[in-house]
Amino acid sequence: MTLAAAPVSAQSSQPWWERIQFGGDFRERLDGFFQDGATTRQRLRFRLRLTLDAEINDDVAFGLRLGSGDLGNPISTNETFTDLLTRKPISIDRAFVTFNPSGAKALTIRGGKFGLPVTRTEMTFDNDVNWEGIYQQIRSSTGPVSYRFVAAQVQLAESRSSDDAILFAGYGEVGFALGDHSVQFSVADYGFRDADRVAVVLDVEDIGRNTNPFRFDEDGQVTGFQSGFNLVDVIAQATIDTGRSNYPVQLTANVVKNTDAVTDEDFGVWLTAAYGQASQPKSYRLAYTFARIEQDAMLSAFIFSDMPGTNIRMHRTTVSYMVAPRVHLDFIGIFTKKLLVAPGELNTLLKRTQLDARISF
Repeated sequence: MTLAAAPVSAQSSQPWWERIQFGGDFRERLDGFFQDGATTRQRLRFRLRLTLDAEINDDVAFGLRLGSGDLGNPISTNETFTDLLTRKPISIDRAFVTFNPSGAKALTIRGGKFGLPVTRTEMTFDNDVNWEGIYQQIRSSTGPVSYRFVAAQVQLAESRSSDDAILFAGYGEVGFALGDHSVQFSVADYGFRDADRVAVVLDVEDIGRNTNPFRFDEDGQVTGFQSGFNLVDVIAQATIDTGRSNYPVQLTANVVKNTDAVTDEDFGVWLTAAYGQASQPKSYRLAYTFARIEQDAMLSAFIFSDMPGTNIRMHRTTVSYMVAPRVHLDFIGIFTKKLLVAPGELNTLLKRTQLDARISF
């Protein structure tokens, strides 16, 4: 084998400290629960995230993010002030390597633990979910038209004694710029192979939460889910310029169908309308979301953490205000009620209020 010296890139010739960027954010939240027939609850929580991004050379980059939160909860980086002033854990939230060859800029390959490389709403994956595995992306544009294709292989639960649970994702989107307006359409297929292994881990290792019906053996042990999970996810988005700087109208419609469900409870819809961006001091954002998610429409372990799970109808209102550069105040109201309940089960409206103060740096 012959080894030849490669040309020194502009990045690699820089001192290492000039090729590293640091950042992060901190949020403090007052979180309230109000429901007829249940005890009122108020808790104070925080979220802390610290990021590092490094350019290794012209083709390779590395990313790292540390985050707060319960190690057994994949859908939240919140940490509650409790447990008699004990220390709160910080752990690896993301760690990945990105290959974006200078000779083929349309191609991106990323491996490790990373943020989702697809457009989605929290109906399918909470904002705090990070995939683990590898993905491949092709992205380009021609005039006012842009497109993107992603394939991802995500390890969910590896085992030496049974089949591994793996998510295979295929995604495509096309976007159109229409003057100062834009629209985007995307379709994704999320195929969960051997999802029964996820059910066993949720039950035995007490990780996350679940509202999908389990399947049991004769000894009462969880052997899997009653349904399989193959999610066909369709999203349409529009951004409308209103003529006011920092105040566009943004509309999102998302529908999902689980084609492997064994019941008719296999459909979900998520609709959002927003005005403004709150991206400049003394500006605001108003948003409203409606969701209706049937019990086996999603794999409940990964969806929006501030809902009780699937089998739910939700209304959410959000008011965000940027007080000063990189400082926001948010007020969020989340109202949920179950779609189907067992006889005698409580099903009064659950009202959650969240008052956030957050900074980014």
